[in-house]
Amino acid sequence: MAQKNTARKPKSDKESGSKTKLPKLPSEYIVRPHDDGKGMKNVANIYVSPQLLEITEWTIGSFIKVLEGLNGITCILSTWSEVDDDKYDLNVVLVSPYYLSLAGILLGDRVELVNLSAQPDYAVEVEVDYISSIDEQQARKTVQDIGLIYEGLTTEKIHISDIHQGIDKEMKRLSLGKAESATLRPFLYHPRSTKLVFTKKDEISLPRSKYTFQDIGGLDKEISLLKKNIYLPLNCPEVFEEFGIQPPRGILLYGASGTGKSLLLRTVAYESPKCHIIRINGPSIVSKYLGGTEERLRDYFKEAVKYAPSMILIDEIDSLVPTRNSDDSTEVDSRVIATMLTLLDSLDGPVLVIGATNRIGSVDVSLRRPGRFDQELEIPIPDANDRYDILLKQFGKMKDRSTLKEDEIRNIANKTHGYVGADLLSLTREAITKCISREIGEDLQDHDLHNVKVTYNDLQMAMQEVRPSAMREIVLEMPKVRWSDIGGQEVLKRKLREMVQLPLTASETFERLGISAPKGLLLYGPPGCSKTMTAKALASESGLNFLAIKGPEIFNKYVGESEKKIREIFRKARMSAPSIIFIDEIDALATSRDSADSTNVSQQVLNTLLNEIDGVEELKGVIIIGATNRPDSIDPALLRPGRLDRHVYVSPPDSIARRQIFEKNTEQFELDDKEGLLERLVELTEGFSGSECVLLCQEAGLNAIMEDNKCEKVAEGNFMAALKDISKNITEEMLEYYRLFAKKYASY
Repeated sequence: MAQKNTARKPKSDKESGSKTKLPKLPSEYIVRPHDDGKGMKNVANIYVSPQLLEITEWTIGSFIKVLEGLNGITCILSTWSEVDDDKYDLNVVLVSPYYLSLAGILLGDRVELVNLSAQPDYAVEVEVDYISSIDEQQARKTVQDIGLIYEGLTTEKIHISDIHQGIDKEMKRLSLGKAESATLRPFLYHPRSTKLVFTKKDEISLPRSKYTFQDIGGLDKEISLLKKNIYLPLNCPEVFEEFGIQPPRGILLYGASGTGKSLLLRTVAYESPKCHIIRINGPSIVSKYLGGTEERLRDYFKEAVKYAPSMILIDEIDSLVPTRNSDDSTEVDSRVIATMLTLLDSLDGPVLVIGATNRIGSVDVSLRRPGRFDQELEIPIPDANDRYDILLKQFGKMKDRSTLKEDEIRNIANKTHGYVGADLLSLTREAITKCISREIGEDLQDHDLHNVKVTYNDLQMAMQEVRPSAMREIVLEMPKVRWSDIGGQEVLKRKLREMVQLPLTASETFERLGISAPKGLLLYGPPGCSKTMTAKALASESGLNFLAIKGPEIFNKYVGESEKKIREIFRKARMSAPSIIFIDEIDALATSRDSADSTNVSQQVLNTLLNEIDGVEELKGVIIIGATNRPDSIDPALLRPGRLDRHVYVSPPDSIARRQIFEKNTEQFELDDKEGLLERLVELTEGFSGSECVLLCQEAGLNAIMEDNKCEKVAEGNFMAALKDISKNITEEMLEYYRLFAKKYASY
C-alpha cells in the first residue's frame, strides 16, 4: 500500500521568523525530462523547486516515490538551480528519460510525490549487459554512478538484466522474483558488497513501450494517416511557415464504440517520447464552479504552448463540446465551446490537439472546420481481414500458450461478423476462461495453470457467449434453427443460400463486375408454411447477425418515435454488418398507401423504411427479409427492383417434406410399424401446412398421455383421433391468390 504524503505543513510566519508567505503545496506535479549532460551521476535524481523544500521540509538526498496511477518509481531528491526558477513552476518535477521510460511515465503526466522514510535494500549481485563499444570498466562505473538501480533499467550503454538480493537464482525464478521486478522495486548499489556480472552485447535497446502501433491490429491504413498528420505539424512546423500557412491544429478520431479510438490516443502518447503529453478525459475537467472548466482548459493550452512540441489528447470530446443546436445544450456548454474555439484559433508553435468520440454528430459543428479540427479520421468496424490481423496479433502474444493455427484463426475471423476490436479481445478472454474450466474445472487450487493452452474449440465455445457490441443493445437471442429442422423446401433453401452466401464468398467478383448484391427478399405463402422458421435457419446457418423488427413494437403514440426506431435498427444493422433484418408480417408495417387501412403514421413508417433500404445512404452488407401471407397488402414501392425485389413463394410441404416433418417429430414416439404409419399419414395430410403436420404429432402424443399418463409409445389410433380434430386451413382459392401475385410481379 502506498504511504501517505508525509509533507509537513509550512511553518507559520511567527515560527519561521519570516514575513514571506509560502505558496500552497501542489496536489500533483507535472513531469518534465532532466538531462544536464553530466553522464550517469544524476540518472536516479528527481529535481524539484528549492521552494518546495521550504514548504515540505524535505531534505536533499532523501528517497521520494513518484506515483502515476498504478505506476511508481523511487528517486533521490534534489533541486534545480535558482536560475531555473523562472523556467519551471513549483508544480514541475524533472526526472531522467531513462527512469521515465522504465516506469512508463510520459512527459506531461500528473504525478504524486511521497517521501519515503526507509531506504531501499542493497543488491547482492547484479547482472549487467553492456554494449560492445565500451569496455567493462566503463560499464562498472556507469552502474556505480547511477547508484539506485532497477531490474530492466536501460541506458544507451548498459542494461540491468537481473538483480539478486541474497536469493538463489533458481529459487528466484520459481518465486515471485519476476513479479517483484514488475513492480519496479529499487535496489542500492554498494561498491564493496555488490557483485557485478557483465555480458558484452552488440546492441542495447530501450525498454519496450507499454503501447506500440505494431501491437494494434486491423488499423494499418488509419495508423499510417495518423502518423503522417502528427509528424509534420510537430517536427517540421517551419515547412508550413515557409509556404505562408499555419500547420494543422487538430485531428478528430471517430467511429463506433470499441473500434480502438482510445487505444490509438494512448498509443500516440507512448509513441511520442520527446513530446509533452496532456491527457484530458472530457467529463473529468468539468467544474461545478462558474468559469472553472474554461479556466482549466486555458491552463492546459498554456502548458502545451510553454512545453512545445506537445499534444493535447481529449477522449470523449463530445461530452466537453456538445453541439449548441441540441435541446440539452446549456449556457455553460456554450461558454466552454467558445473558449475551446478561441484557444484553438490562438495556438502557436508545434502543438496538436487530438480528440476522440463515438458520436461525431454530437460535436459542435464550429469545431469541425479547417483551422481547428482539420482532419477527421474514421476508425471503422473491422472487416474479415482486419479481424484476422487483430486475432493473429492477440494470439501471437500468447506464444506457446495457444495451439491455434493460422487457418483456424482465419476461420474464426470469417465467422465473427460485426465484431469490433474490443469484442475480439473479449472473445479471446472468454476462450481463456473456457480453456481453464475445461482443464481444471471450477477449483483453481493446487493446479498448475502454466500448462493450459487455448484451443480452436475453446474459441468456438466462446463465440456462443460473446456477441458483437452493436447487437448487445438488442435483447434478441440468435435463432437456434437449422436447415435440417425444416422439412423439404430444398429449392427454397438453395435459393436463400445463394442469395446470402454468394455475395460473401464471391465478393471480389461482384466488385470486379460492378454488380450489387441483392438487398432483400420477400417470403410469401400460406400461413404455417415455415416462412419465419426459414429466416431463422438462414441466420443460424450463415452465421450472420440477426435483427428482427416486430410491427406492434414499432408503432408509438408519440410523433416521430416510430420512425426513430426504424432508423435505430438499421443503424445497428450497418454497425454489425453483414447482418439480416427480418420483418415478420411485413404487411402490417408496410401497408399500401392506397388502401383504406393506411394512416399518416403508417405512411411515415413506410417512407422511413423505403429510405433506409434504398435512400441516399447506401445499405451495405445488410439483407432485408420480409415474411407475409398477404403480399398484395404491401405497398408496391417496397417490392420494386432495388428493394425487396426477390419474391420467393413458400409453398405447402409436398409429400417428401411432410414425411421429413413426421420423422423428426415422432423420433421418441416408439411407433409400431413406423414406415407404414408414416406413409399413411403422408397420404392423409395432402394439402396440410407444415405447422398443421407438427400439430398432428403433438395432438397424437397428447391423446396417448390422456389414455395412459405413463405410456411409453404412441399408437396409430392416437394419430387417427387427432386427425379428426384438425381442419385444413389451406384452400384452393388461397393457392390461386398466391399464383396471381406471382404472375403480377414476375416471381423468379
